[in-house]
Amino acid sequence: MALDECPELLTISEAAQLLRIGRTTAYAEANRFERTGEGLPVIRVGRSLRAPRERLRSLIAGERSWTGER
Repeated sequence: MALDECPELLTISEAAQLLRIGRTTAYAEANRFERTGEGLPVIRVGRSLRAPRERLRSLIAGERSWTGER
């Protein structure tokens, strides 16, 4: 799946596939982001977590790191 073909908000499983990391790792990083602001950038929609496509683009481009640094 190409990033430009993805919806604006991806599920954690979709984000994991895109980043080529495991689903469990992706959920752990998403939960870490919610607690600390570091990790896989996500937003909460009701009880669901979603990864914004543009935040993933920044992460992939190296403009943002897992630690939240820019």
